[in-house]
Amino acid sequence: MKEEILSQRMLLLCACAALEARGDLQRLDAAIRDALDGGVSVNELKDAFAGLYAYTGFPRSLNALNTLDGVLSKRQSAGIVDNEGRPFRRPAIWDDAKLALQLGTEMQIRDEGGTPWNYTFCPQADYYMKSHLFGDIYACDQFSPAERELLTVSALSAMDGVSPQFEGHKECAVFMGNTKTQVDYLCRWLEDNI
Repeated sequence: MKEEILSQRMLLLCACAALEARGDLQRLDAAIRDALDGGVSVNELKDAFAGLYAYTGFPRSLNALNTLDGVLSKRQSAGIVDNEGRPFRRPAIWDDAKLALQLGTEMQIRDEGGTPWNYTFCPQADYYMKSHLFGDIYACDQFSPAERELLTVSALSAMDGVSPQFEGHKECAVFMGNTKTQVDYLCRWLEDNI
């Protein structure tokens, strides 16, 4: 029997992340339905799309969330009850900017394989990445850091002009707890399926 490299749930989420990044709302609609039918929760999809805005921009994030809302409305009208999943809990660090920066800095160091990373060329971008991206967004508890990195890799794989970030996040995905085999498999799977 072949060992499962990535769960079906993770592949369904990654397909949604890639299609959100690509802005392909028609295919995203179908991928959301497949994800819901495959056991992905509503709140996991909300968190994935909301958090990916940091990589794909608010327009694509909001378009994906609106597509999810439309899919859920149609399914509810058809009598389909979807798994809401774990409820959203507002992270406590959202009330403490210093704590968000501290935890975000620690998370970014982990994401970089233990090497501190400072973007001194543009201090405000450095702050945004540490405090908001790795602090605020990573504080949400729907996904582990390893899963969140796979979603990021999936989104970046679907975008043009982001090769340095895509290559970097493939490494970060390993630093966050995935194996290189899993990351390579995901990239091949996305090429064949998205």
